[in-house]
Amino acid sequence: MTYEMHSYNDNQIELEYSCPQSQELDLILELYRGKLFCYIIKEFINDATKILGTKIFSIKKSFPRTLTNLLSSWMFNLYASENFNSLLDPFLPNNFNEINTLKGTLQDLVKYDETITNADTLIDTLLNKLKKCFSEQLVLLNTYKKSSYYLDNKHKYYITKKEIIQQRDDNKFSFYKYQIHIKFEIKDKRLNNILDNLLIPSDEYNKLKKNYTGKESLFNDLIWAILFRYQLLGSNNHQLGVKSDIMSKMNEDYNLNFESFASAINSTFNHYCSIYYDIEKYFGSFGSFYNLTPIKGTFGLNPPYQKEIIEMALNKALSSLEEAKKNSLDLTFIITIPIWDEEGKKIMKQNFNNDLPQQNIDYGDFDIIDKVKKSEFHKITRMIAKENFTYIDHNFKLFKNKTIQNTYVIIISSKKVIDTNLLMTYDFS
Repeated sequence: MTYEMHSYNDNQIELEYSCPQSQELDLILELYRGKLFCYIIKEFINDATKILGTKIFSIKKSFPRTLTNLLSSWMFNLYASENFNSLLDPFLPNNFNEINTLKGTLQDLVKYDETITNADTLIDTLLNKLKKCFSEQLVLLNTYKKSSYYLDNKHKYYITKKEIIQQRDDNKFSFYKYQIHIKFEIKDKRLNNILDNLLIPSDEYNKLKKNYTGKESLFNDLIWAILFRYQLLGSNNHQLGVKSDIMSKMNEDYNLNFESFASAINSTFNHYCSIYYDIEKYFGSFGSFYNLTPIKGTFGLNPPYQKEIIEMALNKALSSLEEAKKNSLDLTFIITIPIWDEEGKKIMKQNFNNDLPQQNIDYGDFDIIDKVKKSEFHKITRMIAKENFTYIDHNFKLFKNKTIQNTYVIIISSKKVIDTNLLMTYDFS
């Protein structure tokens, strides 16, 4: 893989990061990626329900939504893997054979339907179909990139935007709606629905405009591409952030100004990590957190709520703190993650009568939590009931104050002294 090494240093943070070389942006190619991924989703839903039925996928949501979320979660894991090479394609991962995390989730879900027998064989059948389908779509993508049809239509589009107002109760919200105009027809219903709902809040648009570092002629193309990829991925639940007022307090009290898991739109600060570096680098992204080395400063750590990603992120944070200690540097992580470990759930049940029976995955002891708490760098752990923690979806201006997760807020730091009392005063609701 050809990656470029960079370093960044200002008065507050210092870091190093590696990133892939630039790729040409063409929205016709983005549309074709979208067509292929919509096909993958469609086939996965059809195969999953034929092989395992709909019951296990309908516990909390409709089965199409649950299965779409499972696929999105799997994609986030692929992006986080060291085997993901975004030089091959920045959206459709080349490491689609890594299915252990998705397999584990399916194995947890099948327990909700006792009529399913020989579950492991059925799950393997489903996942083999998924891998075969994914492989076929990548072949189609690579063939399309070389086709005369694509080369004849390359860059033959234009983007428009218009302001729309949404009325919610007594509040009005201003959005820009983006549309792409092309010379051919798109017949996929899911893809057309996504294309008809590419919205960005006006204030988020203005923030991106202010922070933009690319060519002026590409600005709207890049905004469209960012909106399109994240909506295509179905990543809304993975893009929930800590409220901006809390982030501002953390900036004031702890000099927090870097988000380790965010996106160009779903971010509070101008410096962050995200999954689509090729199109988000023009708006402050440093690429994947797993390709970044924090050296000093304060970093927010709010990873997608997936066990493997959380474990990788916390282990990386702890190893970064070891290096900071060796070099006598002040490095801090402020972590927000779900309370999934047995001890934490027991405490929440005793103190808040908060058993969360609707959770369908048992994470057991979740050893990484114990490792963090016992670390020499651990400063404070605050446990917050789900009713008292509001998340924000910046893209749609939605505040999620009714979640299914209780939340840990943890500070780990190489600093010898840090004022933990300030954290206890925050109102996360």
